[in-house]
Amino acid sequence: MTNGYAKAPAMAATCIAEVEKAYNGKKRYYHNAGHILWMLALSEECRPLLKAPLLVDFAIVYHDIVYNVLRKDNEARSGVIAAKRMTALGLHPYEAGLVKLYIEATQHHQIPAGLDHAEDLAFFLDFDMAILGAPWEQYEAYTIAVRKEYRIYPDLLYKPGRKKFLEQTLAAPVIFHRPEFHSRFDALARNNMEKELQYLCHK
Repeated sequence: MTNGYAKAPAMAATCIAEVEKAYNGKKRYYHNAGHILWMLALSEECRPLLKAPLLVDFAIVYHDIVYNVLRKDNEARSGVIAAKRMTALGLHPYEAGLVKLYIEATQHHQIPAGLDHAEDLAFFLDFDMAILGAPWEQYEAYTIAVRKEYRIYPDLLYKPGRKKFLEQTLAAPVIFHRPEFHSRFDALARNNMEKELQYLCHK
């Protein structure tokens, strides 16, 4: 991930340990190492199309480093940590700022107008949303895992929030920003979410 950038091997080792500890946490059922590895696999698949693949990979690895279902600032906190680690590893402040912005963008999955490297951000956001267009069995496993992460909330509170997410995502102008991901995942993602909505409404 940091090959070609890192000038502080001890700091790199610290980052690796930090990431492993966070994503192997007992409360992580979906936002865990499996999610990160799947996004990294998609990044590797799209390597030739990325302008700065190492920055995208750093954003992938750190975008859920902070994940607390009781808070609404996980993205912002994750972005701050990522930027600090990148700076400590010797990357340019501009690169650290880009990664911070990428991670913050996962809160609403929107791309700021006029952003440099907007195409890389589009890919990164699509990697994060690709689970929505997975085969139903995989999608269903994702919904079960997310529900476990929010198990402190009763259905009375969880279901309305989940329904709001599904309805807003379905109503968005686009779910996937890149045409490659739109053609590959959009139709199945909509079918999956509509199926889950029906389940939530009738259970």
